[in-house]
Amino acid sequence: MSITLDRFNCATGIVRYLYRDALQNISVRTGCMNDIPLIDKLQKENSYAVGFIQKTIWEDYVFGGQRNFVVLIAEANDDPVGYVLITPGKTDLSYGKIQQIAIRNDARRLKYGSALIDVCRQFCMTHNRKGFTLRCRVDLESNHFWKSLGFVHYSTWEKGKVNHVGFKASDDINLWRIDLYSPIGSLFAT
Repeated sequence: MSITLDRFNCATGIVRYLYRDALQNISVRTGCMNDIPLIDKLQKENSYAVGFIQKTIWEDYVFGGQRNFVVLIAEANDDPVGYVLITPGKTDLSYGKIQQIAIRNDARRLKYGSALIDVCRQFCMTHNRKGFTLRCRVDLESNHFWKSLGFVHYSTWEKGKVNHVGFKASDDINLWRIDLYSPIGSLFAT
C-alpha cells in the first residue's frame, strides 16, 4: 500500500524545512539529489556501522519516487551534517523503518540525531504510523543512542539466524522500536 508523502516527499525536488531550532542552529529538511555526495560520504565513513545503499537506490527509490522512501537531512548553520532514511510502513498504526542514519563524527552528541527523530515523530503523526523500528549490531555504540532517545530493545536477531526474506545474520543484531504516535498527547500539547 502506497501513501502520499506530502511535505515529506523527496521526489518533488522541493526542499522543505520541517524542523528548526534557532538557538542551537539546527534544522531538518527533506533531502534532494544534491545530497547524494553527502550521503555517499557518510555511508563510507560509517561503513563499519551502516550497510551501503547504492546510488541507484537513492536516485530511483528516494529522489525518483519509485518507492515511498524518505531521507531527512540535519543541518548545522545550513551545513548538512547527517541524515536518516526511513520507509513508512504498510498500513495505519504499523511501524515504519529507520533504514539508515548517519551523523558526521564532529556533529555527534549535539542533538542532530534527536532533531531527526523529532521529524520522524511528525511523520508518524501525519501518516498515522505507530512509530519506527530499526536494527543495530549489538557491538555498536549507537545502541546507547537509541536507548537514550526512548527506543525499546525488543529482541536480538542472533548470528546465523535467517530472517523472513532469507537473509542470514552475520552478527548479533539488536531490534529496537519506538512508539511515536500519540493522538491523545497531541490534543494537550502546547
